[in-house]
Amino acid sequence: METKQDDQLDEWIDRQTVSEILFIEPKSIYYLMESDDTFPKPLSISKRIKRWNKKEIMEWRDNKIKNR
Repeated sequence: METKQDDQLDEWIDRQTVSEILFIEPKSIYYLMESDDTFPKPLSISKRIKRWNKKEIMEWRDNKIKNR
């Protein structure tokens, strides 16, 4: 049975929310996209609108912390 928390991890989040999860400035996300091949790829809704899967962002962050 899925919990409400599992449902929340499957949501798509914007650049501001990604930056809050990672504790970085929103513009730094583009640096990560270019410099780190393991950073999750966004879903491009339009040329200017991108969304990231929250679960993928959280897993990426946790792996970076664990591999320090």
